Amino acid sequence: MESSVEDIPAQSLIRRFFAGRSLEHCIDGDRDNILQLRLLAALLVILGHSYGLVGGAIPPKDPLHWVLPSTYTHLVGVMMFFAVSGMLITLSWQRRPSLGRFLRARALRLWPALLVCVFLWAFVLGPLLSSLAPVEYFTMGDKLSSAYSYAFGNASLVKMQWFLPGVFEHTPVKRYVNGALWTIPIEALMYLCVAGVGVLRLFRMPWLASLAIAGVFAWLILWPMQTGTHHWTGIEWLGLNLAGFFGAGSIACLLRRYVPVSTGLMLGFFLLAIAGRTSIHATPLMWLAVGYFVLWFCYVPKFPHLPNDVDLSYGTYLWAFPLQQVLIALGVTNPYVLFATVVPLVLGIAFFSWTWIEKPALRLKDVRWRRLKDAHALS
Repeated sequence: MESSVEDIPAQSLIRRFFAGRSLEHCIDGDRDNILQLRLLAALLVILGHSYGLVGGAIPPKDPLHWVLPSTYTHLVGVMMFFAVSGMLITLSWQRRPSLGRFLRARALRLWPALLVCVFLWAFVLGPLLSSLAPVEYFTMGDKLSSAYSYAFGNASLVKMQWFLPGVFEHTPVKRYVNGALWTIPIEALMYLCVAGVGVLRLFRMPWLASLAIAGVFAWLILWPMQTGTHHWTGIEWLGLNLAGFFGAGSIACLLRRYVPVSTGLMLGFFLLAIAGRTSIHATPLMWLAVGYFVLWFCYVPKFPHLPNDVDLSYGTYLWAFPLQQVLIALGVTNPYVLFATVVPLVLGIAFFSWTWIEKPALRLKDVRWRRLKDAHALS
Protein backbone atom coordinates (compact mmCIF):
# COMPACT_ATOMS: atom_id res chain seq x y z
CA MET A 1 0.00 0.00 0.00
CA GLU A 2 2.78 2.42 0.83
CA SER A 3 4.43 1.96 -2.56
CA SER A 4 1.16 2.59 -4.40
CA VAL A 5 0.59 5.79 -2.44
CA GLU A 6 4.09 6.89 -3.27
CA ASP A 7 3.45 6.17 -6.93
CA ILE A 8 0.48 8.52 -7.16
CA PRO A 9 2.47 11.79 -7.41
CA ALA A 10 4.75 10.28 -10.06
CA GLN A 11 1.77 9.06 -12.08
CA SER A 12 0.14 12.44 -11.79
CA LEU A 13 3.35 14.11 -12.92
CA ILE A 14 3.67 11.80 -15.92
CA ARG A 15 0.02 12.37 -16.84
CA ARG A 16 0.49 16.11 -16.68
CA PHE A 17 3.72 15.83 -18.69
CA PHE A 18 1.88 14.21 -21.60
CA ALA A 19 -1.69 15.50 -21.23
CA GLY A 20 -0.80 19.07 -20.29
CA ARG A 21 -3.58 21.64 -20.41
CA SER A 22 -5.97 22.63 -23.15
CA LEU A 23 -4.97 25.58 -25.30
CA GLU A 24 -8.19 27.28 -24.16
CA HIS A 25 -7.08 27.00 -20.54
CA CYS A 26 -3.68 28.39 -21.49
CA ILE A 27 -5.12 31.35 -23.40
CA ASP A 28 -7.51 32.18 -20.56
CA GLY A 29 -4.65 32.07 -18.03
CA ASP A 30 -2.91 35.10 -16.63
CA ARG A 31 0.51 34.57 -18.21
CA ASP A 32 2.13 33.72 -21.53
CA ASN A 33 5.44 33.98 -23.38
CA ILE A 34 4.12 35.42 -26.64
CA LEU A 35 6.41 38.46 -26.66
CA GLN A 36 9.39 36.22 -25.87
CA LEU A 37 8.40 33.86 -28.69
CA ARG A 38 8.16 36.68 -31.20
CA LEU A 39 11.54 38.00 -30.15
CA LEU A 40 13.04 34.51 -30.44
CA ALA A 41 11.57 34.23 -33.93
CA ALA A 42 13.14 37.56 -34.93
CA LEU A 43 16.52 36.45 -33.58
CA LEU A 44 16.29 33.18 -35.53
CA VAL A 45 15.66 35.20 -38.68
CA ILE A 46 18.78 37.27 -37.96
CA LEU A 47 20.86 34.15 -37.30
CA GLY A 48 19.72 32.46 -40.50
CA HIS A 49 20.33 35.59 -42.56
CA SER A 50 23.80 35.92 -41.04
CA TYR A 51 24.88 32.78 -42.88
CA GLY A 52 23.33 33.73 -46.21
CA LEU A 53 24.36 37.37 -46.28
CA VAL A 54 28.08 36.82 -45.67
CA GLY A 55 28.38 34.18 -48.37
CA GLY A 56 25.66 34.96 -50.86
CA ALA A 57 23.98 31.59 -50.17
CA ILE A 58 22.83 29.68 -47.10
CA PRO A 59 25.44 26.99 -46.33
CA PRO A 60 24.72 23.48 -45.02
CA LYS A 61 26.25 24.47 -41.66
CA ASP A 62 23.14 26.52 -40.84
CA PRO A 63 22.34 25.05 -37.39
CA LEU A 64 18.69 24.16 -37.89
CA HIS A 65 19.34 22.89 -41.40
CA TRP A 66 21.84 20.45 -39.90
CA VAL A 67 19.18 19.15 -37.48
CA LEU A 68 16.22 19.36 -39.89
CA PRO A 69 17.51 19.28 -43.50
CA SER A 70 14.12 20.33 -44.88
CA THR A 71 14.38 23.87 -43.51
CA TYR A 72 16.68 26.72 -42.44
CA THR A 73 16.97 28.82 -39.30
CA HIS A 74 15.48 32.02 -40.73
CA LEU A 75 12.57 30.12 -42.29
CA VAL A 76 11.74 28.55 -38.93
CA GLY A 77 11.72 32.07 -37.48
CA VAL A 78 9.14 33.35 -39.96
CA MET A 79 7.10 30.15 -39.60
CA MET A 80 6.90 30.84 -35.87
CA PHE A 81 5.82 34.43 -36.56
CA PHE A 82 2.99 33.30 -38.81
CA ALA A 83 1.80 30.49 -36.53
CA VAL A 84 1.46 32.73 -33.48
CA SER A 85 -0.02 35.49 -35.62
CA GLY A 86 -2.71 33.17 -36.96
CA MET A 87 -3.70 32.25 -33.42
CA LEU A 88 -3.68 35.80 -32.05
CA ILE A 89 -5.38 37.49 -35.01
CA THR A 90 -8.19 34.93 -35.07
CA LEU A 91 -8.61 35.33 -31.31
CA SER A 92 -8.69 39.12 -31.74
CA TRP A 93 -11.62 38.85 -34.17
CA GLN A 94 -13.48 36.40 -31.97
CA ARG A 95 -13.20 38.64 -28.95
CA ARG A 96 -14.14 41.85 -30.78
CA PRO A 97 -15.83 41.06 -34.12
CA SER A 98 -15.86 44.62 -35.42
CA LEU A 99 -14.58 45.02 -38.98
CA GLY A 100 -13.68 48.69 -38.57
CA ARG A 101 -11.75 48.23 -35.37
CA PHE A 102 -10.09 45.06 -36.63
CA LEU A 103 -8.77 46.70 -39.80
CA ARG A 104 -7.74 49.82 -37.91
CA ALA A 105 -5.83 47.79 -35.33
CA ARG A 106 -4.08 45.72 -38.00
CA ALA A 107 -3.11 48.81 -40.02
CA LEU A 108 -1.76 50.58 -36.93
CA ARG A 109 0.30 47.52 -36.05
CA LEU A 110 1.71 47.03 -39.52
CA TRP A 111 2.24 50.36 -41.22
CA PRO A 112 3.69 53.06 -38.91
CA ALA A 113 6.97 51.24 -38.14
CA LEU A 114 7.21 50.00 -41.73
CA LEU A 115 6.74 53.50 -43.16
CA VAL A 116 9.41 54.96 -40.90
CA CYS A 117 11.84 52.19 -41.85
CA VAL A 118 11.42 52.31 -45.63
CA PHE A 119 11.26 56.12 -45.86
CA LEU A 120 14.36 56.56 -43.69
CA TRP A 121 16.25 54.13 -45.86
CA ALA A 122 15.00 55.67 -49.10
CA PHE A 123 15.57 59.33 -48.28
CA VAL A 124 18.14 59.51 -45.44
CA LEU A 125 20.27 56.40 -45.01
CA GLY A 126 20.27 55.39 -48.67
CA PRO A 127 21.89 58.64 -49.90
CA LEU A 128 24.50 58.43 -47.13
CA LEU A 129 25.51 54.88 -48.05
CA SER A 130 25.17 55.15 -51.82
CA SER A 131 28.21 55.22 -54.07
CA LEU A 132 26.40 57.92 -56.07
CA ALA A 133 26.35 61.63 -55.37
CA PRO A 134 23.06 62.83 -53.82
CA VAL A 135 21.87 64.42 -57.06
CA GLU A 136 22.56 61.21 -58.97
CA TYR A 137 20.99 59.11 -56.24
CA PHE A 138 17.66 60.93 -56.52
CA THR A 139 17.62 61.28 -60.32
CA MET A 140 19.37 58.28 -61.89
CA GLY A 141 17.52 55.33 -60.41
CA ASP A 142 15.25 53.29 -62.68
CA LYS A 143 11.76 52.14 -61.72
CA LEU A 144 13.21 49.11 -59.91
CA SER A 145 15.85 50.93 -57.90
CA SER A 146 14.81 54.52 -57.34
CA ALA A 147 14.37 55.97 -53.88
CA TYR A 148 10.76 56.79 -54.70
CA SER A 149 9.80 53.33 -55.95
CA TYR A 150 11.50 51.79 -52.90
CA ALA A 151 9.65 54.01 -50.45
CA PHE A 152 6.20 54.03 -52.01
CA GLY A 153 6.31 50.52 -53.47
CA ASN A 154 7.17 48.95 -50.11
CA ALA A 155 4.75 51.20 -48.27
CA SER A 156 1.94 50.04 -50.54
CA LEU A 157 2.75 46.34 -49.96
CA VAL A 158 1.79 45.84 -53.61
CA LYS A 159 5.00 46.52 -55.56
CA MET A 160 7.75 45.48 -53.22
CA GLN A 161 11.18 46.87 -54.15
CA TRP A 162 14.56 45.67 -52.93
CA PHE A 163 17.16 48.04 -54.37
CA LEU A 164 18.31 51.61 -53.87
CA PRO A 165 20.64 53.35 -56.36
CA GLY A 166 24.30 52.64 -55.57
CA VAL A 167 23.57 50.97 -52.21
CA PHE A 168 25.24 47.67 -51.20
CA GLU A 169 26.70 47.12 -54.67
CA HIS A 170 29.68 45.14 -53.38
CA THR A 171 28.18 42.91 -50.68
CA PRO A 172 27.83 39.15 -51.39
CA VAL A 173 24.04 39.60 -51.66
CA LYS A 174 24.33 42.53 -54.02
CA ARG A 175 22.02 45.53 -53.82
CA TYR A 176 19.38 44.00 -51.55
CA VAL A 177 18.53 46.61 -48.93
CA ASN A 178 15.89 44.71 -46.97
CA GLY A 179 15.10 41.22 -48.18
CA ALA A 180 13.06 40.51 -45.04
CA LEU A 181 10.16 42.68 -46.19
CA TRP A 182 8.79 40.03 -48.56
CA THR A 183 6.74 38.38 -45.78
CA ILE A 184 4.81 41.52 -44.78
CA PRO A 185 2.38 41.55 -47.76
CA ILE A 186 1.58 37.90 -46.98
CA GLU A 187 0.86 38.82 -43.37
CA ALA A 188 -1.40 41.67 -44.51
CA LEU A 189 -3.24 39.32 -46.88
CA MET A 190 -3.83 36.90 -44.00
CA TYR A 191 -5.37 39.75 -41.99
CA LEU A 192 -7.80 40.39 -44.83
CA CYS A 193 -8.64 36.69 -45.01
CA VAL A 194 -9.48 36.65 -41.30
CA ALA A 195 -11.61 39.76 -41.76
CA GLY A 196 -13.44 38.13 -44.69
CA VAL A 197 -14.11 34.90 -42.82
CA GLY A 198 -15.20 36.93 -39.79
CA VAL A 199 -17.62 39.05 -41.79
CA LEU A 200 -19.14 35.86 -43.19
CA ARG A 201 -19.57 34.73 -39.55
CA LEU A 202 -17.84 31.42 -40.20
CA PHE A 203 -15.87 31.72 -36.97
CA ARG A 204 -19.15 31.03 -35.17
CA MET A 205 -18.86 27.49 -36.56
CA PRO A 206 -15.31 26.62 -35.52
CA TRP A 207 -15.29 23.05 -36.81
CA LEU A 208 -16.60 24.08 -40.22
CA ALA A 209 -14.18 26.99 -40.45
CA SER A 210 -11.28 24.76 -39.42
CA LEU A 211 -12.17 22.12 -42.00
CA ALA A 212 -12.41 24.80 -44.67
CA ILE A 213 -9.00 26.26 -43.78
CA ALA A 214 -7.40 22.81 -43.64
CA GLY A 215 -9.00 21.83 -46.95
CA VAL A 216 -7.72 24.91 -48.74
CA PHE A 217 -4.14 24.40 -47.62
CA ALA A 218 -4.23 20.64 -48.18
CA TRP A 219 -5.28 21.34 -51.76
CA LEU A 220 -2.72 24.11 -52.30
CA ILE A 221 0.27 22.64 -50.42
CA LEU A 222 0.09 19.05 -49.17
CA TRP A 223 -1.42 17.38 -52.21
CA PRO A 224 0.88 19.07 -54.79
CA MET A 225 3.89 18.42 -52.56
CA GLN A 226 3.16 14.71 -52.19
CA THR A 227 2.32 14.25 -55.87
CA GLY A 228 5.06 16.52 -57.23
CA THR A 229 2.53 18.44 -59.31
CA HIS A 230 2.94 21.98 -57.95
CA HIS A 231 4.03 24.70 -60.36
CA TRP A 232 4.73 27.44 -57.85
CA THR A 233 7.95 29.44 -57.99
CA GLY A 234 10.28 29.25 -55.00
CA ILE A 235 9.05 32.46 -53.38
CA GLU A 236 5.39 31.57 -54.07
CA TRP A 237 5.91 28.16 -52.47
CA LEU A 238 7.47 29.74 -49.38
CA GLY A 239 4.62 32.21 -49.22
CA LEU A 240 2.07 29.39 -49.29
CA ASN A 241 3.98 27.63 -46.52
CA LEU A 242 3.82 30.74 -44.34
CA ALA A 243 0.12 31.18 -45.09
CA GLY A 244 -0.31 27.55 -44.07
CA PHE A 245 1.32 28.24 -40.70
CA PHE A 246 -1.01 31.20 -40.23
CA GLY A 247 -3.93 28.91 -41.05
CA ALA A 248 -2.66 26.29 -38.60
CA GLY A 249 -2.50 28.93 -35.86
CA SER A 250 -6.03 29.98 -36.72
CA ILE A 251 -7.28 26.39 -36.50
CA ALA A 252 -5.54 25.92 -33.15
CA CYS A 253 -7.35 29.01 -31.88
CA LEU A 254 -10.73 27.90 -33.20
CA LEU A 255 -10.41 24.41 -31.70
CA ARG A 256 -8.50 25.50 -28.60
CA ARG A 257 -10.84 23.60 -26.31
CA TYR A 258 -9.59 20.35 -27.84
CA VAL A 259 -5.90 21.16 -28.40
CA PRO A 260 -3.61 19.86 -25.62
CA VAL A 261 -0.42 21.79 -24.84
CA SER A 262 2.18 19.63 -23.15
CA THR A 263 5.91 19.11 -22.93
CA GLY A 264 5.52 15.42 -23.69
CA LEU A 265 3.78 16.05 -27.01
CA MET A 266 6.26 18.76 -27.95
CA LEU A 267 9.20 16.39 -27.39
CA GLY A 268 7.34 13.62 -29.20
CA PHE A 269 6.77 15.74 -32.31
CA PHE A 270 10.38 16.95 -32.25
CA LEU A 271 11.75 13.39 -32.00
CA LEU A 272 9.40 12.32 -34.78
CA ALA A 273 10.74 15.13 -36.99
CA ILE A 274 14.31 14.07 -36.20
CA ALA A 275 13.55 10.42 -36.95
CA GLY A 276 11.96 11.33 -40.28
CA ARG A 277 14.45 14.04 -41.24
CA THR A 278 15.61 12.19 -44.37
CA SER A 279 12.29 10.61 -45.34
CA ILE A 280 9.78 11.81 -47.92
CA HIS A 281 7.69 13.05 -45.00
CA ALA A 282 10.47 15.26 -43.59
CA THR A 283 8.81 18.56 -44.46
CA PRO A 284 5.33 17.85 -42.99
CA LEU A 285 6.95 16.41 -39.85
CA MET A 286 9.09 19.53 -39.53
CA TRP A 287 6.00 21.72 -39.94
CA LEU A 288 4.22 19.79 -37.20
CA ALA A 289 7.18 20.09 -34.82
CA VAL A 290 7.65 23.82 -35.41
CA GLY A 291 3.93 24.61 -35.16
CA TYR A 292 3.49 22.70 -31.93
CA PHE A 293 6.67 24.20 -30.49
CA VAL A 294 5.03 27.62 -30.89
CA LEU A 295 2.07 26.58 -28.71
CA TRP A 296 4.35 24.95 -26.15
CA PHE A 297 6.75 27.89 -25.93
CA CYS A 298 3.91 30.39 -25.57
CA TYR A 299 2.36 28.74 -22.52
CA VAL A 300 4.46 26.03 -20.83
CA PRO A 301 7.87 27.48 -19.82
CA LYS A 302 7.87 30.12 -17.09
CA PHE A 303 10.00 32.93 -18.46
CA PRO A 304 10.26 36.33 -16.74
CA HIS A 305 8.08 39.04 -18.22
CA LEU A 306 9.71 41.56 -20.50
CA PRO A 307 9.85 44.97 -18.78
CA ASN A 308 6.67 46.98 -19.44
CA ASP A 309 5.64 44.33 -21.99
CA VAL A 310 7.93 45.91 -24.56
CA ASP A 311 7.57 44.21 -27.94
CA LEU A 312 10.89 44.36 -29.79
CA SER A 313 10.07 41.73 -32.41
CA TYR A 314 8.66 43.86 -35.25
CA GLY A 315 11.32 46.55 -35.06
CA THR A 316 13.99 43.86 -34.90
CA TYR A 317 12.56 42.15 -37.96
CA LEU A 318 12.29 45.38 -39.95
CA TRP A 319 15.78 46.70 -39.25
CA ALA A 320 18.06 43.66 -38.93
CA PHE A 321 18.59 42.82 -42.61
CA PRO A 322 19.77 46.29 -43.73
CA LEU A 323 21.94 46.65 -40.62
CA GLN A 324 23.55 43.31 -41.43
CA GLN A 325 24.26 44.56 -44.94
CA VAL A 326 25.89 47.69 -43.50
CA LEU A 327 28.16 45.63 -41.24
CA ILE A 328 29.12 43.35 -44.12
CA ALA A 329 29.93 46.39 -46.25
CA LEU A 330 32.19 47.55 -43.40
CA GLY A 331 34.11 44.27 -43.51
CA VAL A 332 32.35 41.73 -41.26
CA THR A 333 32.68 38.30 -42.88
CA ASN A 334 32.01 35.81 -40.08
CA PRO A 335 28.32 34.89 -39.54
CA TYR A 336 28.73 34.55 -35.76
CA VAL A 337 30.47 37.92 -35.49
CA LEU A 338 27.77 39.43 -37.68
CA PHE A 339 25.02 38.00 -35.47
CA ALA A 340 26.70 39.05 -32.21
CA THR A 341 27.31 42.57 -33.53
CA VAL A 342 23.95 43.28 -35.10
CA VAL A 343 21.74 41.97 -32.26
CA PRO A 344 22.49 44.70 -29.67
CA LEU A 345 22.34 47.37 -32.37
CA VAL A 346 19.00 46.26 -33.74
CA LEU A 347 17.48 45.71 -30.29
CA GLY A 348 18.29 49.34 -29.48
CA ILE A 349 16.57 50.51 -32.67
CA ALA A 350 13.65 48.17 -31.97
CA PHE A 351 13.24 49.66 -28.50
CA PHE A 352 13.08 53.13 -30.01
CA SER A 353 10.62 51.90 -32.66
CA TRP A 354 8.35 50.35 -30.04
CA THR A 355 8.51 53.29 -27.62
CA TRP A 356 8.10 56.15 -30.07
CA ILE A 357 6.29 54.66 -33.07
CA GLU A 358 4.52 51.33 -32.54
CA LYS A 359 3.12 51.74 -29.02
CA PRO A 360 1.78 55.30 -29.59
CA ALA A 361 0.21 54.15 -32.86
CA LEU A 362 -1.52 51.22 -31.18
CA ARG A 363 -3.12 53.58 -28.68
CA LEU A 364 -5.14 55.00 -31.57
CA LYS A 365 -6.97 51.78 -32.39
CA ASP A 366 -9.76 52.53 -29.88
CA VAL A 367 -9.84 56.32 -30.19
CA ARG A 368 -13.09 56.44 -32.15
CA TRP A 369 -14.72 53.88 -29.86
CA ARG A 370 -13.66 55.82 -26.77
CA ARG A 371 -14.98 59.09 -28.18
CA LEU A 372 -18.36 57.52 -28.99
CA LYS A 373 -18.47 56.00 -25.50
CA ASP A 374 -17.69 59.36 -23.91
CA ALA A 375 -20.28 61.12 -26.05
CA HIS A 376 -22.90 58.56 -25.06
CA ALA A 377 -22.02 59.03 -21.38
CA LEU A 378 -22.49 62.80 -21.70
CA SER A 379 -25.80 62.59 -23.54
